[in-house]
Amino acid sequence: MNRVLCKLWVRTSELVDSVLAVVLHRHRPLGHVRRWRHPPVYRPLVDLSTMEERHVIISYRLDRATIQELCTQLEPDLMSAIRHPTGIPPQVQVLSVLNFLASGSFQTTVAIASGMSQPLFSNVLSRVLSALLKHMRSYIVFPQVDDLPTVKGDFYAPGHIPNIIGAIDGTHVALPPPPPQE
Repeated sequence: MNRVLCKLWVRTSELVDSVLAVVLHRHRPLGHVRRWRHPPVYRPLVDLSTMEERHVIISYRLDRATIQELCTQLEPDLMSAIRHPTGIPPQVQVLSVLNFLASGSFQTTVAIASGMSQPLFSNVLSRVLSALLKHMRSYIVFPQVDDLPTVKGDFYAPGHIPNIIGAIDGTHVALPPPPPQE
């Protein structure tokens, strides 16, 4: 008997919701009931201040001071993307993107670890990379042709490796030689 009453009550409440929706919002179809959306609540999963420095470097390939400087520099670009007070803080946006770039993992994996959905992380990734591109010239510097002998000498001195003009995070990158001077 209780099951029958429960089913009857559920169907009655659905009928009342549909009737109210039609009465209050005549432009909506009969079967459409307006659901009130609550803004998503974001709960940060990572706190940079509580992590050990070694773990910060392993996770993000940068030290804590550099990450904080980067967050400060990118904050104006990332704050404009926050539409409501429960938006993702700029520091969390930067940390999740740095973790994605450092790990080489999939967006879904990093998004779950950062406490957001994959589509949201995709938007965050796009915003942070766009903000980074605006400041790229202050972080990435290529040697000029006139500086190449000095740079080669600086790399040759500690390890006796010839013809090296730059290094990226300890990764070997093959670069074509500069064009010959005329």
